[in-house]
Amino acid sequence: MARRVTLALGTGEKGQFAMPTVTSVQIAKAVTVGDVLIREKLVTTRQLFYALEEQKEEAQRSQRYLLGEVFIRWGLLTEAELINALNQQYFLNEGHRFGTQIHRSVKSKSKRTLDIVGAILGLTITLFLLPFVALAIYLEDRGPIFFSQPRMGLRGKQFTIFKFRSMVFNAERQKVGSGGNDYKLFNMEEDRRVTRVGAFLRKTSLDEFPQFWNVLKAEMSLVGTRPPTLDEVKNYAHEEWLRLSVRPGMTGLWQLSHQRRRKDFASILALDMQYQSEWNLWYDVNLALKTIKHILFSKKR
Repeated sequence: MARRVTLALGTGEKGQFAMPTVTSVQIAKAVTVGDVLIREKLVTTRQLFYALEEQKEEAQRSQRYLLGEVFIRWGLLTEAELINALNQQYFLNEGHRFGTQIHRSVKSKSKRTLDIVGAILGLTITLFLLPFVALAIYLEDRGPIFFSQPRMGLRGKQFTIFKFRSMVFNAERQKVGSGGNDYKLFNMEEDRRVTRVGAFLRKTSLDEFPQFWNVLKAEMSLVGTRPPTLDEVKNYAHEEWLRLSVRPGMTGLWQLSHQRRRKDFASILALDMQYQSEWNLWYDVNLALKTIKHILFSKKR
């Protein structure tokens, strides 16, 4: 008999949502990248054990390394082999996490057309601003112009998100142990890693403009859900993966909601599922217009 798992986050009434029911048929042990590497005989069980121990030791020294990065650093893997393993992991996990039903926003040609037009317009503006933004970032600390980070996207497919760098260049290495107690959402009230130029970029949302490239590549959408980091999804319960049933967005319901002040994962999950439940093309257009208005006219940023 199938055991049903539900998450009480809404009633399905207007302005709320009903969390999709997950059956035990869908619940299975997720395949890790370590599982794939062992199956492909790229690493041994002993090497995997020592790599995980290395991760723990580095974390205690406030250093952050993904498992694949450890193997590459040891010379046991190439980047191409790691990418292939990650792709295999995605295909093995997609079915039992999300089932066969595709969200209507993912299949919408109108939404994709809107994304392409918006991305081209956004990239044109980004190219115009690039020399000025790049010079300001470089002059402050002589560090790199862009920041890239692995994120989890549509139906659990990993991609690399791009931003103009708004923090010190070794910010990721300083992240461990400084993001609060909610391990499904990194949150720092006063992030001292943010530079002076970065504070301006964040205030004006200019740091997000390189993500138009992610939108053009169909890794993201103009409007969607917040793309989580790989560290965050490691702590997801099975039903929480359902927030990734749509493409992550540059903006979305949570970014514009008064609940953004409540920086907890439950609030984000509730709004992400509400977005999925209420989605239509005009809903996206409305959220996009509200985002532009918020950037241009909001005083509380």
